Amino acid sequence: MLNLLLLAALAADTTSHPAAAPQEGPAVTVHRQPALPLVALRLSLLADDPRGFAGAGHLMQHLHLPNMEEQAARVGGRVQASRTSDALVYTVTGPASELGYLAGVLRSALGVPRPAQAQMLVALNALSEERAAERETAASYVRAALRQGIFPQELPAAGTPASAARLESAPLDALWGEMYSPERVSVVAVGNVDAREVARALRSLPAAGEARLPETPADTAPALAADTPQASRAWIGWGVAAPEADAAALSVAARLVRSRLRRAMPNSTVEVEHWWTHRGHALAIVAATTGARAAAARRSVAGALAGTATALDDAAVRDAAAGVRRDLLFYSRTPERMAEVLGAFADRGDGGDAAQRFFAALDAVTVDSVRAALEGARGGTPVTVSVAPQRLVPN
Repeated sequence: MLNLLLLAALAADTTSHPAAAPQEGPAVTVHRQPALPLVALRLSLLADDPRGFAGAGHLMQHLHLPNMEEQAARVGGRVQASRTSDALVYTVTGPASELGYLAGVLRSALGVPRPAQAQMLVALNALSEERAAERETAASYVRAALRQGIFPQELPAAGTPASAARLESAPLDALWGEMYSPERVSVVAVGNVDAREVARALRSLPAAGEARLPETPADTAPALAADTPQASRAWIGWGVAAPEADAAALSVAARLVRSRLRRAMPNSTVEVEHWWTHRGHALAIVAATTGARAAAARRSVAGALAGTATALDDAAVRDAAAGVRRDLLFYSRTPERMAEVLGAFADRGDGGDAAQRFFAALDAVTVDSVRAALEGARGGTPVTVSVAPQRLVPN
């Protein structure tokens, strides 16, 4: 899962071109950048892993990616793949003059892979390593534990040990049949192309498969307490769901809470993040400090939302909103990043212009809307996580 303080940098030449019917092609959003001879094409498939087969979508990505990389390299292109909370995502970047060929590279990810046994073993091993890496360091462990507490229905992208055993023998055509249908595909293009060209290049998508899996018990995320990582500092996680929050106000609130905590804890590392997926919004705090300061840090974190709400003023809210906008613009400075942020909004079902609307909404954030976002979050039941610093014993 991405850490989802959402990023968007928008301009007036971003346009949407929804397909007239699913069989004609995916919904397309294009941000023209005529000065660049490149195009970044981002294809996303809205997909939940099949019941009992967590990690299936990311397994498909590992199986498709080597062939896609080889194809794209023939025209000087590159491919990225990620499994977000909302979708399977592929991004291919290359010469705009090769739009049709690059679209074909993306289209190849929408079929059932046919790996050799060695390729399958490599992909399954990659998922195993990713599952271990999520718990290997204190920072990733704390975020995984917060995610599990806030969004318990969201399993790790790399699956679980139980689902891994099922994936080893599951028929790939049935796995894919449970996840793929053409109407769940959307495309974002950034570069020297227009919407009609992109829609024409991707107008024909594979039909949905008919194979299905047998009924399988639901998978559950493994308990995290048994494999707490070693850490040289005390790590503190605090998070809460904010399902009714205004997105722009909550992003500004997260920045204000971060500023307050960093001032209160100058010798600590503090991140405050707005998580936003199709499952809803959440506010997450991840902090690291010395063992001697751990108790005080926990008190500061626990009271951060109330303290921030009490100290709000117009100037602080304006500065925070401007800071969010600057971060969004800076993050989206490359075609791939621009495609990523435009696509992230579309993947949640908010429409092709959702990124523009969010960016504009930052200008309308007020003290009252930030206070309402903070109070709404305070009304939820927080999830807390602690990782104690390891005790060094001299020889």
